[in-house]
Amino acid sequence: MPEALALPEPELGAAGAAYERFLCEVPENGDDYLRTDARVRFEPRDDDVLLAPPRLTVSDSAAGAVLAGGTLPRAVVVPGVPHERVAAFLAALDGNATLAEARERTRLAGDAERALLQAAFGIALFAPHAVTALERAVSGAEIVRFPGAPYEIERSYWANMAAVRARLGELEACLDDARRSFSELSKLHAVALVGEDGRSFYRPQSRVVRRGLLPGALWHAASRTEETSEGTRLLAGPRVQAPLIGGKGYAELLAELTGDPEATLPSRSHTDEGLDWGRVVTGRAEGDAAAGPWFCPPRPLTLAHAESLFGALRRAVRAQAKDDQSAVLDGLADFHQRFVRLHPYRACNQALAMNVVNAVLGRVAGAGMPHLVLDHVALRFAPPAYRRLFALAARQWCVEGAPAARLTHLLRKKGDYFALVGRLAATSDADAAAIVARTSPEAARLALLDFG
Repeated sequence: MPEALALPEPELGAAGAAYERFLCEVPENGDDYLRTDARVRFEPRDDDVLLAPPRLTVSDSAAGAVLAGGTLPRAVVVPGVPHERVAAFLAALDGNATLAEARERTRLAGDAERALLQAAFGIALFAPHAVTALERAVSGAEIVRFPGAPYEIERSYWANMAAVRARLGELEACLDDARRSFSELSKLHAVALVGEDGRSFYRPQSRVVRRGLLPGALWHAASRTEETSEGTRLLAGPRVQAPLIGGKGYAELLAELTGDPEATLPSRSHTDEGLDWGRVVTGRAEGDAAAGPWFCPPRPLTLAHAESLFGALRRAVRAQAKDDQSAVLDGLADFHQRFVRLHPYRACNQALAMNVVNAVLGRVAGAGMPHLVLDHVALRFAPPAYRRLFALAARQWCVEGAPAARLTHLLRKKGDYFALVGRLAATSDADAAAIVARTSPEAARLALLDFG
């Protein structure tokens, strides 16, 4: 019988208890699962130097102060706060004053400050020095599914991903020892959730977080299902959403072009080199509105899984040292696919996996890439097909350059991608999807559709 993977429980002490209270007391932020909605998530802090656009004007209205002019996309209303108080606060932002100093000078505090920051921060008030420092540590474009404004990224998440990136050398130094590598990976998982100092708390969007989340702890529970006259019932254990992203026509075309038609089947078991790598099922659990496609990770987690996982990363790192980009991409594709299929932690698996991937990818491609929907694709496609999709994603989405120019380029790609995928979602089969995709060949490649 394969040797089970056993690691000591993480010792978080007071940080673990505080994080548990945080999960219980702080409400979910209402984000959709893919976080495609554009809204401000980055919060200002007292030591941030705040700046406003030039030629910003403040006027009065029955609702409160109105900010307009400059480069604002729209007028910003600060409800309940007189325009004189907002104008005085903006005047205090001389390029050197921190939020705390501007507050002290103008005595704008309490409800008035909260109203101003809630309405204007990330739209008419900015913290460019804080954003630049984080961008230098790890690019915001490499820690999100789809690129957007930096203020759309939750600050604690960005800071924690920067801390993870800074510590990746400790993982790379022990890749010959799979058990030790998993131990280092678990330490990184803890950093991703509570930060380097144990006080930077991040709440993943996974629904499983509602039932608790211990940073750095492996999730050993097995998925349990049963077949009934009404279909598959999911009884307990881990399950990951595995929808046909982009609709039936797009999914079938993607499977056809990669030579893996089984990728769209309602059920599929994955094995590789004698190891179980999970299965796709279509079913429902108690409380689900309807049956849907789910991925059940392999259990038990074994030492053989760990050796396969870190063996792939070791291949990528060694190929990077030889500047063998093709071998790097193959190794990273295998590592990423095996990681998301193992789903070793209750949450934050994809974010951690892509942080590791992008650290290595950036050394050979000049930059990493957004997460896209690679984790969903990895759950369904066979390894050879996934390697092709991963390599295409890297070729299309790894954009070099200064942060502002890079983000501008990525946002154009994002717009083209969503425009095409929106049209593909209306198609019913691969043939119809191919007709649509061929009208926009560059966007098709962004959507991982390669007609050769």
